[in-house]
Amino acid sequence: MQILGEGTFAEVKLLVNRETGEACAMKEIDLGRNPQAAENTKKEICVHKLLKHQNIVQCYGSRLDGKRQFIFLEYCSGGELFDRIEPEIGMPEHQAQYYFNQIIAGLDYLHHRGVAHRDIKPENLLLTEGDVLKISDFGMATVFRHQGKERMLERRCGTMPYMSPEVLLRPNYNAEPADIWSAGIVLVAMLTGELPWDQATPDQYDFQIWKDQEYDQAPRTWKRVDNLPLALLRKILLQSPSRRYTLSQIQNHIWCKKKFKDSDGKLLEPELISPPFKKYLVNPGDLIQCRETSDSDNGDAFCKGDNVAVSARLSASQPATAFKPTRSPSSTSSTEIDKDGFGGFTQPAQMSDLYCGSQSGTQTQTQSQPYQRLVKRMTRFWVKTSITETEKFLNGLLGKLKYSYRCKSRGIFTIDTTDRRGAMLTFKATLIQVDQKILVDFRLSRGDGLEFKKHFGQIKKNCKEVIESGPIMWPALVAADAIPGVP
Repeated sequence: MQILGEGTFAEVKLLVNRETGEACAMKEIDLGRNPQAAENTKKEICVHKLLKHQNIVQCYGSRLDGKRQFIFLEYCSGGELFDRIEPEIGMPEHQAQYYFNQIIAGLDYLHHRGVAHRDIKPENLLLTEGDVLKISDFGMATVFRHQGKERMLERRCGTMPYMSPEVLLRPNYNAEPADIWSAGIVLVAMLTGELPWDQATPDQYDFQIWKDQEYDQAPRTWKRVDNLPLALLRKILLQSPSRRYTLSQIQNHIWCKKKFKDSDGKLLEPELISPPFKKYLVNPGDLIQCRETSDSDNGDAFCKGDNVAVSARLSASQPATAFKPTRSPSSTSSTEIDKDGFGGFTQPAQMSDLYCGSQSGTQTQTQSQPYQRLVKRMTRFWVKTSITETEKFLNGLLGKLKYSYRCKSRGIFTIDTTDRRGAMLTFKATLIQVDQKILVDFRLSRGDGLEFKKHFGQIKKNCKEVIESGPIMWPALVAADAIPGVP
């Protein structure tokens, strides 16, 4: 139905069963172009297939077809968390608290199972139609505790602005505090719409000010954070991992339990209320069927006595080999696999109910609709021009804005640039015909989500003359003629 995300050697696609309307996400990895990914895929499968929690993306199964590996995953139609964060603004504090508590619940489950994620960031946090947050992309995950024995980790991996100081600077580090630090950076992004620093190292002026507690010289990022969440962040973003708040301390912090009220004293609730977190049971016998090896870039855990058919994996949001500090890993959904087929889809829908929501306006207008939507994305708009006219307009605009771009297929633009840190940023603009109207859909392929949204804002601002305002809900991306670039 739709490409949800992509990387150098992988794509994540939306699949819909034509007869039942059931939907799932499928990651397709090109092993022919990336054979060295096999070991990393094996590790990811070993870890992810045993994780069952409402705040973890579910894996349904996998299939190997020649040089292509297919991994079938829970489809999260709410999109990625970064899409809910407005650059340089963030989101309402009560909404940030709602999502943050779910991140912590997911990490609490993972750490109880002895698993470290090692790449917590908004692009790896997906949302369901009911606004349940789910941790995805276990390509860098590893087992740090097995049968009560915990080990230090050595592999330096993750996404630079979200990585803790010890991961960046020490030869080895404890797993749990590193994940907690990354969750703290996500909270900053949700509250402020920007990242506090490029990397948590002494040569970074913004980080040094934070570390030395010289708040009078602090950048405007912190001035937009209220005292209570700021107090929590001071406990999470501590340079010393031994002094950093634990997940239990975070869950018991007053801000995480706070009830938000509006000016009239009415209780503020998130846009969609999720069911309360289910208490999970940890059975020491079902994890881990993984035998630990050295924590190297070739993968630090592999399956033992497991008949799962596995092969190479490249998460679209992760580098395939060693950590490269000059590049910012790309973004998409992520995942895992299980040989036994599908245990049941979480988003059944009739084909006629599949709708595409243009999210350029407020989300609340669509929340009450009884329809299954394609992935929610705020980086799209309708135009009043034809495919040919829109393509010509974008060609001229992208050139004027000095973007490096290519259009190998009709109606699909791949745009390359760099973000403010000099890291690579790649995104796509796809023209889709829907009921005689043209939808221009932008999605991130590689790089930082907040930086991508800034570029989208600039492009959209320059498209005013062709943008057509219309209703939020439009039927028909499921129609036979709803093909990118095909009138």
